[in-house]
Amino acid sequence: MTDQGTTFEDAKRCPMCDTPGREVRIQKTRNGRGEPCEIHFIECVRKLCRWFGERWIVQVNEDGSIPQPGAAQTLGEKKYPRLSQESVSRIEDATRAQLEAETRSDKHGEIRNPRA
Repeated sequence: MTDQGTTFEDAKRCPMCDTPGREVRIQKTRNGRGEPCEIHFIECVRKLCRWFGERWIVQVNEDGSIPQPGAAQTLGEKKYPRLSQESVSRIEDATRAQLEAETRSDKHGEIRNPRA
């Protein structure tokens, strides 16, 4: 690995035996930031390897860079809003009612929709 990041040739190597793998498929998509990228599906070709025939993926960004595994975790805070306390209470009540219905011996686990 170089200081500038992983090269495609390095990323193509089998994680188990370090033999260069065979590219099986390429899929164009967008990365976690919404930027265009390619996903390369690589397969181990060394018959003596425990990963023979197993596949892994290598993401190649539009600029040719290859992100490190787990790099998506550095995208920042989640973008979805927090649940309101009312929503949390409703979910907890529904979960509690479901558990009670499933563990009661005289019922069959079905709960009627109170809003129907």
